[in-house]
Amino acid sequence: MSIPPDLRKYQSEGLPYEWALCLPLAIIANTLSQPQTRSSIRPVSLVMNKLLVYLASISLFLTLSVSSIRAQLDSASSRIQTSSTLENATIENARRLIDAGKTDEAIQLLTNAPKTSNQSETSFLLGLAYHQKRDYIHAVEHLSVTIKAMPETNGNYRKAIQLLGISYYLLGRYREAIPFLEKTNRLLPDSDEITYALGSCYIQTRDSDKSRETFARMYNLRPSSASAYLINAQMMVRQQFEELAEPELKKALELDPRLPHVNFLLGEMAIYHAELDRGIALLQKEIEINPAFALAYYWLGEAYSRQLKWDEAIAPLQKSIWLSPYFSGPYIVLGKVYLKKDELPNAESMLRRAIQMDPNNFSAHHLLAQVLQRANRSEEAKREFDTAEKLRSSGDKPE
Repeated sequence: MSIPPDLRKYQSEGLPYEWALCLPLAIIANTLSQPQTRSSIRPVSLVMNKLLVYLASISLFLTLSVSSIRAQLDSASSRIQTSSTLENATIENARRLIDAGKTDEAIQLLTNAPKTSNQSETSFLLGLAYHQKRDYIHAVEHLSVTIKAMPETNGNYRKAIQLLGISYYLLGRYREAIPFLEKTNRLLPDSDEITYALGSCYIQTRDSDKSRETFARMYNLRPSSASAYLINAQMMVRQQFEELAEPELKKALELDPRLPHVNFLLGEMAIYHAELDRGIALLQKEIEINPAFALAYYWLGEAYSRQLKWDEAIAPLQKSIWLSPYFSGPYIVLGKVYLKKDELPNAESMLRRAIQMDPNNFSAHHLLAQVLQRANRSEEAKREFDTAEKLRSSGDKPE
């Protein structure tokens, strides 16, 4: 840029350009102080001409400066727009890859992209991609960054909270999952999946009251009702927390002594703990209350078979089959009972029916092999023993 001569003098002397703005006034003062001026030898018009020259120089300088600054700002704005366009394109491409199930490609694209001002969106997409890959450790890593950087008003914030809670839950880090699942549950109260995960976390952390309240809400029950205690206990049994389930079931019976399924669960747990007499008594109570419940008859027959009471076992097992003919359990136990009673044709018939329904059941094949062996059908028995051994070996392999 061209600098006016008078301003160049200021530059050479190391003075700021702003001082030039005072130059016209200094000239006027200096001129008027000269003897010639006082004697009117130099007319005032000369002073004004000098002033106008300097004002024109300053105006030109300022115009050129503004133009230069505007050009620099336009260049910077263009670079920012270009960067923003590339950033948005990367994010959109990553979204398309994730939607298409190409999570590895999306992760590579986002990982190799330069750091941008929109890191919260990048970390969210990385967390989403890793979650879809079931790599929950990396999902937690990136989603934790997301919720710290992303404003809660962002549409993806809720999704990040939800994915973070589920990731912690699936990693078995239940205490860490709870606050995120609680927040998601408030945002999505109708999501049974989130409610179930939250209730399960409460069970895993042995908070029976909160798990009962959560499952009661899911099943539209009053938390203080007998049914809520029953549902909570069923969930506890499912997650192998029988020691927590038993007090819930006893409370359910206290509130409603004729509530179906309560005695059944108590009887089932008693049989698991080899308390066979107690289990039988509880199952008989269940059948009195709920006579169409096939599983109660099945477990009653199973309990009698464990006591080696073969004849007593037959009737409840048959009733179980008549009520629910497509469950293999009672057929297998009946096959075992008939084998012990040496009624080989009945035993074979029951076990072959069980295998038709459940071809990969080790116990059914192994018992059938014993029946065939006792019937002196050695080749058939060998085939069944081999099948049973293969099933047991495959069952022993870790997933």
